[in-house]
Amino acid sequence: MPTLFRTYESHETHSDCKIWEAARATSAAPTFFKRIEIGRAQPFIDGGLGRNNPSRVVLDEAKALFGARSIGCLVSIGAGQVETIGIRKPGLFQQIVPTDIVDAVKAIANDCEATHENMLGLFAKLPATYFRLNVDQGMQGINLSEWEKLSNVEAHTTQYLKRTDIADKVASLASVIRTPRPQLTIEQLGTD
Repeated sequence: MPTLFRTYESHETHSDCKIWEAARATSAAPTFFKRIEIGRAQPFIDGGLGRNNPSRVVLDEAKALFGARSIGCLVSIGAGQVETIGIRKPGLFQQIVPTDIVDAVKAIANDCEATHENMLGLFAKLPATYFRLNVDQGMQGINLSEWEKLSNVEAHTTQYLKRTDIADKVASLASVIRTPRPQLTIEQLGTD
């Protein structure tokens, strides 16, 4: 279950948390940054290890805060579609990294798309309310640590945005943001 570090009043506010600590916790991706302990709580690590697509968490938080308000839109921006994860033959990585970590990485990848599919179902009767932008080709071979491949990420993203269906989606999203037209309350959406 993720911990939300809020700057607004909530019954679950982590009151002893400083902004730098929240930023440090949310960027504590294992192998890059150590986990961090805040106050007397458990150690915190990057939310990508359990909620790499936080759409559901955001929707649940909005429901808790604004249950009677109408929803305008929900935008989910992905980091690129993963390829079908399969380990063809044991390599150095599999010999060093325990299998349960490899299984956890597979689960994270599947969680993003499962969350997206769930959101599509929730918003099925509300066209132009839920938007997911996620580059579908070319990002599969780029790891988080490969900052030197940023130009590849930019090129794949540019190609993705040039597609007619995606350009139409972005135009629809821009229109919804410019002229909000709430349709249902978050409570009526049936998120339970």
